[in-house]
Amino acid sequence: MFILLDIDYAGTNKAVIRLFGRNEVKLDTNFSPYFYIVPDNPDFVSKIKKEKINERTAERIELVKRKFEGKEIEVVQLFLSHPKDVPAWRYELKKYGKRLEADIPFARRYMIDKSLSPLGEVKLPEFEAGKASIRDPRVLAFDIETISDGPIKIGKNKITMISLWGQDIQKVITWAPVKGEHVELVKGEKELIQAFIRTLSEYKPEIVVGYNSDMFDWPYIKKRAEKYKLNLSFNKEKLVFVKRGRASAPRISGMNLIDLYVFVRDILSPYMSSETLGLGAVAQELLNETKLDIGGHQGMTKAWEENPEVLYEYALQDAKITYGLAKEILPLVYELGTIVGLPLFDMSRMRSGQLVEWLLIKEAHSQNTIAPNRPKRDTILERRQTSFEGAFVKEPIKGLHKQIAVCDFRSLYPTIIMSQNISPDTIDCEHADCKIPGPTGHWFCKNKAGFTPKILKSLFDERLKLKSGMKKMTRDSVEYKIADTKQKALKLILNSVYGYLGFPGARWYSLESARAVTAIGREYIKQIMETAEKLGFTVVYGDTDSVMLTLDGPNFEKTLDKFLKKVNKTLPAPMELELDGVYDCGLFVTKKRYALMDAQGKMVIKGLERVRRDWAQVARKTQEQVLRLILQGDTDGAIKHVKSVVAQLKKKEIPIDQVIITEQMTKRPEEYKAIGPHVKVARDLIKMGKPIEPGSLIEYVVQIGKGSISSRSIPAETAQDYDSEYYIERQVIPAVARLFEAMNRDQHELQGKQSRLEFFS
Repeated sequence: MFILLDIDYAGTNKAVIRLFGRNEVKLDTNFSPYFYIVPDNPDFVSKIKKEKINERTAERIELVKRKFEGKEIEVVQLFLSHPKDVPAWRYELKKYGKRLEADIPFARRYMIDKSLSPLGEVKLPEFEAGKASIRDPRVLAFDIETISDGPIKIGKNKITMISLWGQDIQKVITWAPVKGEHVELVKGEKELIQAFIRTLSEYKPEIVVGYNSDMFDWPYIKKRAEKYKLNLSFNKEKLVFVKRGRASAPRISGMNLIDLYVFVRDILSPYMSSETLGLGAVAQELLNETKLDIGGHQGMTKAWEENPEVLYEYALQDAKITYGLAKEILPLVYELGTIVGLPLFDMSRMRSGQLVEWLLIKEAHSQNTIAPNRPKRDTILERRQTSFEGAFVKEPIKGLHKQIAVCDFRSLYPTIIMSQNISPDTIDCEHADCKIPGPTGHWFCKNKAGFTPKILKSLFDERLKLKSGMKKMTRDSVEYKIADTKQKALKLILNSVYGYLGFPGARWYSLESARAVTAIGREYIKQIMETAEKLGFTVVYGDTDSVMLTLDGPNFEKTLDKFLKKVNKTLPAPMELELDGVYDCGLFVTKKRYALMDAQGKMVIKGLERVRRDWAQVARKTQEQVLRLILQGDTDGAIKHVKSVVAQLKKKEIPIDQVIITEQMTKRPEEYKAIGPHVKVARDLIKMGKPIEPGSLIEYVVQIGKGSISSRSIPAETAQDYDSEYYIERQVIPAVARLFEAMNRDQHELQGKQSRLEFFS
């Protein structure tokens, strides 16, 4: 059985698809790159046969019928000999008409047309998709350590250790005089890199994982290998760097290089509570494992010089933790790869919107439909000028409330798209019985399933089937874990479709579709609030797809059940309102800021500093404890706690790691006009040789001194002291003051900076 691990193409004059399996490579010479042309006149075919571009003619030309923008049309399908021919032909043929699907990468095109999936079976010699698949590829995690006598710069200093961890391999390659069970000693750095190349070539991993390896480990190894004129080839496949957006990604054909940090940052982070996305924080959350701390790069250099055994243990554990994360995260990557049908190398570096787009491209092909072109830059900029009203959010009834029921819609936006048949190809159809304008003045076809809803329904039904089956499984069983991973992958795609429709860079961009989804969502949430109030509930808060209700009297559960049944009778399938949970009490501050506590004392905190990375840990921890005490009914104890923290800050008894502030870069440092603290520190880090890209997390501390906050902010790794007054006035007090204000506790004392300080002193 041939299992597809990776794919690329070779050939100089004629493209040859290379399919990488376990210890073998298969070649398909019978697939050609192609794109479509919608001709402006019927003489196009005769003219195109005479075209010769860069001394090359078309391989063949076919007239075919395809669907495009909801209509069946006749188009020309132009086949060429090599992907490198496509750009020139696409440009030269603009005089003949619209060119479509000329920007689909060749290997992706092959997988889409053949319905292949990563880790899935390929039937030979037909090169057709089979039904079998694997979920146990050979995974190898690695990490490098360097020494530095100053700022870290890619490739400047020597690599001291490379650690590796896999199912049957654990070792650290080093040229330090280290004794250990898992040590491979070499003579120097050159031999270290050679040993690394040899290990990968002999072990033949099918997936190689690192953490931040795209930006650090692989570029570093490449630079140091160049110094020694070493050829970075693994089983005859060279390490190359390919563009991925603004960044570059390392690639070795047949050996999937995956950076777990990129996937965590772009896909998992919205669902995580980790304060930062460093290896230690993510490992703590996902694996409950603590990373060794030897004091950053300065500590590494010191350990190398004085006690390399410590660095050896540190390096080995980093590789072990990275491997543990891989076993936790990669199953989701595999399932997303199966859904989207793209190589693991590509899809593991995509954002959720990109995953949706490639799923739509894949499904379009299966439905004999041509995908729209990617919008040009001017079109994207124009689309960005237009916005639309989002979800409805009801102002909360501030203060503390008892016995709260939280009810929310099951997958609100996906189910609205399905139930209302919202899609770019169904909007304002010509059917007379459909012309009933919705809340935005538009209508959607009721007679023919739309492209987007049809795809969503397939995913939605599959997820429901999986969740239903999981109820019959043992929670710790392998079958349960596999099903759970699949349903999570489906949920991630389902929840990303609405945002994709309104994304200015989307091929299937549809402002009116996105606008209709939120408008209908606002209507439904308002309707269920009215129903709740008619049954005697008080709507404490409502936001997007959920309502939070209280009811005086003994019939809470009975009335709640009646409410849910009444609402769900009126909802079109597959929409459904569900009971998310009942909580003993809740504190509501402002829109999107509240905290709930259940009978077991577990808290759910939304929108407050406790769950935000851009506040220091001392502020977040203080707020969390204050919330807990208030929810337990001990407001006086909450005030005493704040006073204690303020006193500790004044005496510098709070450790410096508790005052680190973390903010994420949303663009390159030089693109910012306003220079906030994190931007200033990011620029400082660049001067120190650190690679900073959009998405990088910047950690800084505000120190004592004169000038603006930005000028007094320094990288956390270099901080020795902090400004107590700043952290009291700008962090701790603001984080808790709004909680007491919501309680109407000592409102007068909480007004103004000076009185707040007096209140907590």
